[in-house]
Amino acid sequence: MGKTSKVVVCGMKGVGKTAVLEQLIYGNVNLKSSFYPTIEDIYVANIETDRGTKERVCFYDTAGLEPPLTGPPQSPTMQLTANQVLQRHYLGFAEGFVMVYDTTQPESLDVLMYLKKDIDRNKDKKEVVMLVIGNRTGPDDINSLENTCSKAANWCAREKIRHFEVSAMDRPSLYEPFIFMTTKLNPVQNKTTFPQLSTLSKLTQKNNRNDAM
Repeated sequence: MGKTSKVVVCGMKGVGKTAVLEQLIYGNVNLKSSFYPTIEDIYVANIETDRGTKERVCFYDTAGLEPPLTGPPQSPTMQLTANQVLQRHYLGFAEGFVMVYDTTQPESLDVLMYLKKDIDRNKDKKEVVMLVIGNRTGPDDINSLENTCSKAANWCAREKIRHFEVSAMDRPSLYEPFIFMTTKLNPVQNKTTFPQLSTLSKLTQKNNRNDAM
């Protein structure tokens, strides 16, 4: 383990962001668990990559956002209120964003559509890793669930973001998205540069000897 990656967990209020983190890291969430509305909490954990290595990740659990009144984004210049956007300082240091919606609340997906546009406009042209998690928070209305998840999957495909369906009550369902995120944040370092330089140096030395003869 070397650096500590910084990941912001965000989405509409009440979609289970805190429950997802508490279950992932501590495994202590059950049907009787309750959480106060988050202002900001920080979790640090060692998360496994798909290569089997463990990397340190700092998760910023953010305050839930209010849903816009107009549904999905209609205009890229639409002004949002302070409680409908992430605080600006997160956009400055975040290397990854885990965007969470509730599969039983279609408006929580609308929040992510606005959120993604806001992040893209304000992330200072740096590359960040994003993924979307659909959290099942309660008894499922099958039609609503299928419609929301299908809409989310289609939107993520257009935006080229990975989409995962999980339940904060089911800890193993949380592993795949966070392993994916940690792996993307910690790519394998390219080790071919130095051998190439070494080979070039040897060829130069050989040519110099031939010229001397």
